[in-house]
Amino acid sequence: MTKPPRETLRSSRYNFLVPIGDDSILYNAGSGASIRLAGQDARELARLLCGPPRNVAAGIIPRSLLGGLRRGGFLVEREFDDLGAIRERYWLARGRTPMVLTLTTTQDCNLGCYYCYESRSNDALAARDIPGIVDWTRGRLAASGRDSLHVDWYGGEPLLNIGFIEAASIALQALCEELKVSYSASVISNGTCWPEDAAAFIREHRIRQVQISFDGLKVNHDKRRRYRKGRASGPSVSSFDRAVEVVDKLLEVVRVDLRFNSDRGNQGDLEGFIDFCRLRGWFDRPFLCVFQLARISDFSERAGFLSRTKLSEDEFETLRARARRLVPDEATLDETTTRSIYPLPRTSVCAALANDSIVIGADGNHYRCGLQVGEKNRPVAFRGAGREMSPGPDAGWWDAFDPTLQPNCSRCSFLPVCWGGCPKKHLEGDHGSLHEQSLYWRKALPQKIAWQFGVALDEITFSFSEAEQFRSAEIGSEA
Repeated sequence: MTKPPRETLRSSRYNFLVPIGDDSILYNAGSGASIRLAGQDARELARLLCGPPRNVAAGIIPRSLLGGLRRGGFLVEREFDDLGAIRERYWLARGRTPMVLTLTTTQDCNLGCYYCYESRSNDALAARDIPGIVDWTRGRLAASGRDSLHVDWYGGEPLLNIGFIEAASIALQALCEELKVSYSASVISNGTCWPEDAAAFIREHRIRQVQISFDGLKVNHDKRRRYRKGRASGPSVSSFDRAVEVVDKLLEVVRVDLRFNSDRGNQGDLEGFIDFCRLRGWFDRPFLCVFQLARISDFSERAGFLSRTKLSEDEFETLRARARRLVPDEATLDETTTRSIYPLPRTSVCAALANDSIVIGADGNHYRCGLQVGEKNRPVAFRGAGREMSPGPDAGWWDAFDPTLQPNCSRCSFLPVCWGGCPKKHLEGDHGSLHEQSLYWRKALPQKIAWQFGVALDEITFSFSEAEQFRSAEIGSEA
């Protein structure tokens, strides 16, 4: 009697091993599944399944484990196209990601931050722009069949043009009510120009999230975020005190993200600032207060000078570790710093890549990325003298961008949870920033995986290597 043919499967290229004591966590970035395995034999099996894909005889796997490995995507059919599956998921996400309309109310700002990458100008959206914005939004909602719209009020300092916000908000809310589409909004602000009754403003304009930026404690903040000449209401007005006052009010009615902009000159304020927030009671208010650690960096082509003062990825990771020790709860940290958010594969994309999202600059031009607003060569649609729109040179690039076709991303095993990082960096060929993104995931991914099993790793305890990140797609030796 002939024996039935031996079933052969293939290990996924997205498998990772995280050792915790005598046990091993096997994690698959393509599915988000994880399994805790005990003992040395399990460690050897986990090592066998990680690294470059290889054919695996199903018979060498205990039957009690084999089904879970297949369901979790750790073992796949030999002909399965891992990268093709990620590509299909990516393009579906570009069409399914919720619609975000970013409105740059003004390029003006009352503060003069030394690191600001925005071009200051008198450009501002006005009442005459509202019908065109509403018509564009109506057409996009109708074509896409969307059931929600999110508006992000952006600048400059967006509340310097509060009259436009109030008029455009009313018009867009009316449109959503007419189309039976849900509406929400958010604001990115320096915190110095809010109306006295901030709560009423939040409720009237259905704002669900506000970001307020700080540059450390009062001395550092006021030195770095000075009022521009003639823009303060008095000689002793502090931008720090004004921002603190508005956060006090906002946390009664809305979530607030406190963005701490860090570099080599103010990183020493971190402990004192978090202590200030705690003593102020911001972490115990009716609405969530999220501490958002940010790195002052050369986000724009105009901000290359910041490379001299920005923290390296290693220095910034050290700052993240300090923040984690200081905040009351991981839930009060932003998603790049916290370990408590499990690394599921991506199902949405950056708004810059979403099919139905757009950034409207204060100049009336359309952009894909808010960090490009005001860069004269970067609109994806230019507004002509007759207010008609014509395509910009980058429009085709944004429409076609696919991380699974990028030379490094296509062989990166973090791809399902990262999707290539910031697309703007790809457009600009900023290989240094893309490399830093790789370093972040090598350190952060094992931390996030282990946290779900009650283990607090840091980058000193364990990090993934470059070889574990970038793997050959060729099938290795059979096991």
